Amino acid sequence: MYSALTPLVGALITMMNGVNSRLSERVGYLVATIVIHVVGLATISAVSLVRREERIPGRIPLYSYFGGFMGVGTVITCNYAFSAISASLAVAVMLLGQAAFSIFSDAIGLLGRARRPLSARRLPGIAIAMAGVAVIAGDWRSEAFPIVVSLASGACTGLALVLNAELGRRKGVLMSVRTNYTVGLATTLAIVAALRLPLAGAARTVVAAGPFLALGGGAMGVAVVISANLILPRIPVFSATLLMFSGQALAGVALDLVRDGVFDWRKLVGTFVVVAGFALDSILTNGPAESARST
Repeated sequence: MYSALTPLVGALITMMNGVNSRLSERVGYLVATIVIHVVGLATISAVSLVRREERIPGRIPLYSYFGGFMGVGTVITCNYAFSAISASLAVAVMLLGQAAFSIFSDAIGLLGRARRPLSARRLPGIAIAMAGVAVIAGDWRSEAFPIVVSLASGACTGLALVLNAELGRRKGVLMSVRTNYTVGLATTLAIVAALRLPLAGAARTVVAAGPFLALGGGAMGVAVVISANLILPRIPVFSATLLMFSGQALAGVALDLVRDGVFDWRKLVGTFVVVAGFALDSILTNGPAESARST
């Protein structure tokens, strides 16, 4: 069941990123990040009132709170990438970064997970995935910086998901999500204060952006984080990345179609090449039988 839901979570991530990037274009990156975290915190607080979660005793390692901090960087870099390049390219490169982090995470057994050592068998699949990204990008030289930002954003996303899932395992899903948004909001406000950025008129610009842009991204983010907390502890990190990518990538192609009004076959072909590369990597790494069970 969890494997079947994972692609839908991926599609929701792309929708959320599209909404958040549009909000950033209207109100600015930091104001958008504040709004996203305020809406997310309010949403998860309301959910917590309806569905109370039993408190889990025990101390929490300090690193478990780092997921919310990483989330701020992820939101800002992701919003920039979605504004600077096509959604399908941004998604493909982000997932390449997330996959690279996932391979590293599995290889070292991050946070006590089962170790899945690095192997030369991973090279063909990753090479095919990179070729797919090149197909989507076309003449990538003019978009080199946004591509690098997208790659870093993907790696940050992978780390944030693992940290939030670990906190969820230790203290419960709702507690993990509340902590994620609280730490993220505090971090963003600290950045604004340190830079002495004026916020006068921010509320007016947010209202002018409309309720869907103002509220949609934060609410979707809660659904994504809760889903990730439920899914990641139950299936291998790389399998989750593969399944989420399928949903994210196809949603990215659809988002480009909606935004540009033109269907680009190159993006669709490149997306399938990237997915095929990740699928091949999973098969070569786990063997056909295990890969079938994980998906």
